[in-house]
Amino acid sequence: MLNDEGKVSYWNKAAERTFGYRPEQVIGKNLHEFCVSKKDQEAFRRGFGRFKETGQGPVVGKRVEVTAIRKDGTEFPISLSISSIKLKNRWNAIGIARDISERKKIEKEIRFANSELNQIFNAAADGMRIIDKDFNILRINETFSALSGISVDESMGKKCYGVFSTPLCHSSDCPLVRILNGEQRIECEIEKDCKDGGKTFYSVIATPFGGPDGKLVGIIEDIRDITESRQILGQLLQSEKMASIGQLAAGVAHEINNPTGFVSSNLKTLSDYQDDIVMLIEQYRRLTTDLKETMATAEYPVSISEQLERIAELEAEADIDFVLNDISDLVKESREGTERIKKIVLDLKNFAHPGEGKPKYADINKNMESTLNVVWNELKYKAKVVKEYGDLPQVKCYPQQLNQVFMNLLVNAAQAIEKEGEIRIVTRPVNGYAEIKISDTGMGIPEEKLSMIFDPFFTTKEVGKGTGLGLNVAYNIIKKHNGTIDVESTVGKGTTFTIRIPVQKEV
Repeated sequence: MLNDEGKVSYWNKAAERTFGYRPEQVIGKNLHEFCVSKKDQEAFRRGFGRFKETGQGPVVGKRVEVTAIRKDGTEFPISLSISSIKLKNRWNAIGIARDISERKKIEKEIRFANSELNQIFNAAADGMRIIDKDFNILRINETFSALSGISVDESMGKKCYGVFSTPLCHSSDCPLVRILNGEQRIECEIEKDCKDGGKTFYSVIATPFGGPDGKLVGIIEDIRDITESRQILGQLLQSEKMASIGQLAAGVAHEINNPTGFVSSNLKTLSDYQDDIVMLIEQYRRLTTDLKETMATAEYPVSISEQLERIAELEAEADIDFVLNDISDLVKESREGTERIKKIVLDLKNFAHPGEGKPKYADINKNMESTLNVVWNELKYKAKVVKEYGDLPQVKCYPQQLNQVFMNLLVNAAQAIEKEGEIRIVTRPVNGYAEIKISDTGMGIPEEKLSMIFDPFFTTKEVGKGTGLGLNVAYNIIKKHNGTIDVESTVGKGTTFTIRIPVQKEV
């Protein structure tokens, strides 16, 4: 307590612990001479002068934070509350001081941590935004501001779909909707149209965002521009595809040579038949001419009998009944052979094509059949192929890229079988996904290598039998489809790859 002259009239134990002075060392002394920092002394004098007259002052009835001095000379922050009381017609001040050093230290650490988090948040190479459960933007970072073209301040409170609209907005695939429905982590890829007519591709990772009480507030989205990496991946896919075609070339040539061989043989036989038929027809024509002449004279010359005998001989030599029947079979077989060649060439051409820029609805079972047609020569000498196709809905996908995945897995399956085995293909719908299982009875993959098989350039094959990119390419293609690819394997028994691709309903 201070009297109207600013001298200490009461000093309790708490004040002694806080400032370091015993009561006898401060009673009767001006407080500002030993407890108030130099920067606050002048303000203290002015304020106390007014207080002396009126009991009022700029800090009376308030709580303020000021810097005080301990007995050892160290400065420290205090929270000070001052009230006035009139004793013997003179104003006295009652001051309650609390050492807030620890609180200030914690506040400083919090400010530093917030500053650090702000710097990390804004320095992140990926665009980031926090969205509440009502689709309102709570915060974005500088990178997201650059992606969306809206300033950090302007974005606050706006609807997320109004600032950075994507094909997922207003659908059940919206990351916020999915997390509100219980999912814990969403990973997907989206594409946005550019003003110049091009497309920009983004990867999106969304996770729940909770409040201090642990309750769900909304989501944090991490958005990365992957346009360049998609272009690189596209080039990698095409390179791997062409490398695969190079490996399959001999087998495809063999597959084409087989029907080409019998078509050629059939054409040679048809040519021989043609010679025989031409001779026979010429003989018929000579007979016809003679008959016309005979009918005109009503005489039957010996030449007609000779020609009839010659016709009979030619029919016997040519085995005309067999020829007439065989021609039909030869033509049918040749047509089937040319259709086989046409299909192989078409499937190979489609496989080699870079693919379309937009996904489209496709029949997974037909895609699998097309791929089997291309790789058949790689499989038929190694394994019996068992197909169990389920009733799959149309899947929105990049068909040629899925064909590449199927080809990689089928060729790998055949190469894993040393002599004779089985490759089983099973397709079925499972909880909104199209599931494709490709199993083999090959040598299997050691457990310690299973975690590495999707890594680029990792291969268990001998030199010259693979690029080491096939399964990595397959993994990236399935990831691009927001699907999954898993593997199970037992050494000596075989391997099963399971692919799941989400099914989107056709609009």
